[in-house]
Amino acid sequence: MTENAVENHWWIEEWGNPCRECGFDWVQSPESVIVAVEALPAKFDALLAGRTGDETAPGARPGEPIWSAKAYVFHVADNLRVFAERLEGMFAGAPTTLAAYDQDELAVARNYDGMSLQSALWSVRTATDAWVSAARRSLTEPFTYQHAERGELNAAEITRGPGHDALHHYRDVTRAVQ
Repeated sequence: MTENAVENHWWIEEWGNPCRECGFDWVQSPESVIVAVEALPAKFDALLAGRTGDETAPGARPGEPIWSAKAYVFHVADNLRVFAERLEGMFAGAPTTLAAYDQDELAVARNYDGMSLQSALWSVRTATDAWVSAARRSLTEPFTYQHAERGELNAAEITRGPGHDALHHYRDVTRAVQ
């Protein structure tokens, strides 16, 4: 198996390869995904400078709630943090099962739109740092991960999934502020 192998096609079946909406390439190297995600906090800072974060994007996927720009930033942060937490737990000896969570329930529970854009930007910076560290380490560990919804995932896939989510939602935030 090569570093870029895709064994689990859940994301490709869901989004296409490349992603129909953002152009994400599912066979790119995990390190290139990590580098792109690492740049996101500064990109969010620049994109949202002078804005409230309350802007919304038209044309969300059918059946999905429409989120504000800051809600997307919080979601990116939460998703990166959740994956970092789970990876770090495994590195410390926890089972290799990755529990699923409902992003919409988490958004409601955390009240994304009730919080400040400044909090969202801080959250995405700290979560990105944690995820980058865990994602890089996952590429050196011999784990196969079991995701409750997506099945068995290798380290490259567990890097690309949250990476795609983060980069895809940067596109959503860009649409919201245009």
